[in-house]
Amino acid sequence: MTRRILVVDDDPETVKLIEFILQRKGYLVVGETSGAKALEKALQEPFDLIVLDVMMPEPDGFKVARELRSAQMTGEIPILFFTAKGSVTDKLAGFQVGGDDYLTKPIHPAELLARVEALLGVENNGS
Repeated sequence: MTRRILVVDDDPETVKLIEFILQRKGYLVVGETSGAKALEKALQEPFDLIVLDVMMPEPDGFKVARELRSAQMTGEIPILFFTAKGSVTDKLAGFQVGGDDYLTKPIHPAELLARVEALLGVENNGS
């Protein structure tokens, strides 16, 4: 079964890059460039993982995560924050609103894939 991943970032180029990395590994990726559209999409379609930027126009990624966690349909979906906000305070805030992992930009594609696979419970065969 193909895993579905929602990628949310207000920078379309970042969305395209993450889509490219994940699609090469066989994931079905849906990209959104606003938190509001991402919430709407997540409440309409099932996803196995959400990759979420923090710094976006209203609602920001932390608010999106809170909404996702409070909804029955999305409450258990793993959330991977992927953002330029890298202070300890930011990271702690990400975990406090329900994030399962937190990566700061820029990131090596292999590390992004490793974190995605860990959150999805995918066995890494070293390829």
